[in-house]
Amino acid sequence: MRRVEDGVLLFLVGLLVVLSCAQILLRNLFELTYFWLEPLTRHLVLWSSFLGALVATREGQHIRIDAVLRLLPPIWRRRATTAGEIIAATVCALLGLIALRFVADERTYGVEIFLGLPQWSVQIIFPIVFLFMALRFLVAAWRRQHQ
Repeated sequence: MRRVEDGVLLFLVGLLVVLSCAQILLRNLFELTYFWLEPLTRHLVLWSSFLGALVATREGQHIRIDAVLRLLPPIWRRRATTAGEIIAATVCALLGLIALRFVADERTYGVEIFLGLPQWSVQIIFPIVFLFMALRFLVAAWRRQHQ
């Protein structure tokens, strides 16, 4: 799973760089503009950001407020961190469920964004990442309690 995440993220960021440079060169050198390049690059940024957040969660490098944790004794620090991971898992799971509903609604509306691609297909990243993040936070909490 780690290799798949890293590979997809690397591919998306590479594609984003290539398409952005191509868009600039085509516009400035040949006065060509492809209408689908701009929305595609926007969605590549979105996907790269969400997958980056998933990788950060995997590596334990996600954003966390730990100023108070540093003041706690080790046993309480572990308990507070576990509680924080359970809360984060709950929030991510709720966001994942809301995102599933959002994507289902978008699919019902049938809006196309570019090149005949349905809008819901690029928004599917929302529930996928939130639900995987919830799972990662739960696994991290379980591991922390069973150390």
